[in-house]
Amino acid sequence: MRTAMVISPHADDLAAFCGGTIAKFAAQGWKIVMVRVTDDRKDSVGLTVPETIRRNTEEMRLGANYVGVSEIVELGFETDCLADVSLVKLRERMVYCFRKYRPYAVFSFDPFAPYEGNLDHLRTAQAVEEAYWVATFDLHHPEHFKEGLKPFSVCERWYFARELQNPNQVEDVTEFIPKKIEALLAHQTAMKNLLNQYRLQLETWGKKAQLVEHSMKVDMRFLISVYLTEQAKAVAKAHHLPEGTMAEPFRLVRFGDLEELFQLSGEPIPGAEPAVVRPTLDIYKK
Repeated sequence: MRTAMVISPHADDLAAFCGGTIAKFAAQGWKIVMVRVTDDRKDSVGLTVPETIRRNTEEMRLGANYVGVSEIVELGFETDCLADVSLVKLRERMVYCFRKYRPYAVFSFDPFAPYEGNLDHLRTAQAVEEAYWVATFDLHHPEHFKEGLKPFSVCERWYFARELQNPNQVEDVTEFIPKKIEALLAHQTAMKNLLNQYRLQLETWGKKAQLVEHSMKVDMRFLISVYLTEQAKAVAKAHHLPEGTMAEPFRLVRFGDLEELFQLSGEPIPGAEPAVVRPTLDIYKK
């Protein structure tokens, strides 16, 4: 069974950025491991820290169930404070997860995407990026090997972002959009906190939005459903997919500049699980 790992700085990032694709992978028989980096202790409105942690954790588990997550790994860093955490320390946790779970594919924020104002997203992305190659070194973190772990290299890197540059993999998730919607709706505490940010900004502007007020006080299903559906339709349209299709975009990297070389010279390993064929990457395959 192939394993896909999602590095989620916050509880709701998986659902928001790649929930449809993860549900699709799970339906195809992949094991899904979610790595939650922070504890989301401040992502609420009008709650105590312990209650915020409890609710966000419970809601994360509910949302993860909708998209087929098999296991959740909690790193437990304080939310909105990763800028104060050693990048080497954060990277070590990623290396450990790669070596322990040996994922074929890893989904994460793109460290090279522009306009990312959330430092938790950016620092996590940077740590993951370095961990890809550090995890292969037998002189990096040899303490891991005492647990029976070994150097390991992830095959596929799936990058997502608010403003993704040069997407080359667009996943048709039409069938799985309902699961994505339910997964994000599970995050009631975090979503109300997000809506409250817009509410306060609107107040500064001298206005209010009834849709935001209704979503916070009554039900946010309409807002979340319409937003995710229209977003997915726009992605599909931009990439010339058939009308009615809904999609999620990624920047998918495997061997980079060496892709063509390995396509021409790579040979199957006897007894190994066959390589996954990706039309985007396997353009050199004869």
